[in-house]
Amino acid sequence: MKNKIVDDKNIKVLLIHRFFYPDSPPYATILDDMRKFLNGEGYIVDVLSAQPSYKILDKEKKEQYIDKYDDISTIYRLPVFRFKNRKWDKLLNFFWFPFIVFWFLLFSRKYDIITVSTAPQVLLPFSVTLMSKIRGSRLVYHCMDIHPEIGRLSGEFKNKFIFTILQWMDNYTCKVASKIIVLSSDMKESLLKRDKSLVSKIEIINNYNLSSEKLLKDNFFDTNSNIKRVVFTGNIGKFQNLDTFILALKENEPLENFELVFVGEGGALEDLKSLAEPISNCIQFIPHQPVSIARKIISEADMGIVSLQDEVIKYAYPSKTMTYLAEGTPILVCVDTQSEISNFAHSQQLGISVEPSDINKIYKIFKNLSIGTLEFDREHIKKVFDDNLSKKQFNKKLNNLFKDLMEEI
Repeated sequence: MKNKIVDDKNIKVLLIHRFFYPDSPPYATILDDMRKFLNGEGYIVDVLSAQPSYKILDKEKKEQYIDKYDDISTIYRLPVFRFKNRKWDKLLNFFWFPFIVFWFLLFSRKYDIITVSTAPQVLLPFSVTLMSKIRGSRLVYHCMDIHPEIGRLSGEFKNKFIFTILQWMDNYTCKVASKIIVLSSDMKESLLKRDKSLVSKIEIINNYNLSSEKLLKDNFFDTNSNIKRVVFTGNIGKFQNLDTFILALKENEPLENFELVFVGEGGALEDLKSLAEPISNCIQFIPHQPVSIARKIISEADMGIVSLQDEVIKYAYPSKTMTYLAEGTPILVCVDTQSEISNFAHSQQLGISVEPSDINKIYKIFKNLSIGTLEFDREHIKKVFDDNLSKKQFNKKLNNLFKDLMEEI
């Protein structure tokens, strides 16, 4: 049943992000889910995005520039550069997309509430913030990660002058925003270190499992094998600190009945393959897979890796965690053991947490798993996920946030 108060007020909402379904990044799907949920609550929800452009295959897709969804929402897709050269594509769109969003908002109809996320980082939220001030809209800043701090760690914003300017811009966005959504208490603390006055507007709403509803019937791995498997799925990049797991096997005695599996693509993939070559008999690399197949791999694994290099956990949250837990797969958490995700895994008996550099402890976990002395209750893990990190919980928190905003309109 729709919210009658919302219907009577005719509240118009605009969701902004560069990527929207059928583009392939997770937030493209989250945005469409938010649109459907808010429509169901009685809001009039439009989306402002771009033509698909996240991956090479996405760039071959062509959507209408103005499209009507469900006879309610209008989807506006702005033109962006779609080069095969990812470096030029990313650099030009970093400036271009915020620029054309600014002008779109200047001449579009007025929206009561606008949400914007971090792609492109800093500049897009800042341009939307300026127009929110001009047009008198309430702003929700949805932080998938915190910039420019993440950019400094990656080297994108290592120049001190550029970093200072970008941080000032992001601070301005946070000050203007009516609500700020982050994914963890660690991310909240990072923002509060910038400005303690933001505490009343920050809401922690984690993402949820985006796996397909369809679960494949056929097994991915050989069912006659007794091999214990630890799997990592997702972006194989430099932030994930994945060489640690290969070194744990490489620098110790070989394990029987054990395999380390990496599923995905990324900038660190070739280096990892080279590192693993001497022990390739116990390490498998699988290319990027459709969601249904990746989900099947995870469901058959004995443990899933959640790993980030030092400091990154303060500014981001590994959303693959939700996919592991939704399948009841225990997690091996290799981040700062004082972080929220480490404490959550330990307190809820979801897996084991270790410091990212503790190669010896990682090897002991692998060994205990291989000899069958390490077990977890998968049904318990699924229940913890349902109670804390499911889509139902996400919608409940999002609904409460919008109700708070309604009181200000």
